[in-house]
Amino acid sequence: DIVSVAGLSSATVTDTVCDVSVSDPLPATPIDPPTLKMTFGVNDSSLGGREGKSLTGRQIWDRLVAEAETNVALRVLNTAEGGGDKFEVQGRGELHLGVLIETMRREKFEL
Repeated sequence: DIVSVAGLSSATVTDTVCDVSVSDPLPATPIDPPTLKMTFGVNDSSLGGREGKSLTGRQIWDRLVAEAETNVALRVLNTAEGGGDKFEVQGRGELHLGVLIETMRREKFEL
């Protein structure tokens, strides 16, 4: 069966959603920590802005945060060294981060 639940803004993957009479939650399965990290940043090369439409650090940050809300194996951190234009993205491996980069490229993000 497929079920849709609405109105639970703070529920996450490891939460138990059940009847109020149930007092014991289901045991949570731990999510493996990230194994690879990359720094994503604004394209500041001389060719920047020629192919994409989402060019600013704020647009990239908003997209990464939105992805991290649904992708539980992804972590996004704002790095102090980048001045708001560089972000540390942690994931489960090369394929995981590669798919994210390719998806963002197809959405006209320049990294």
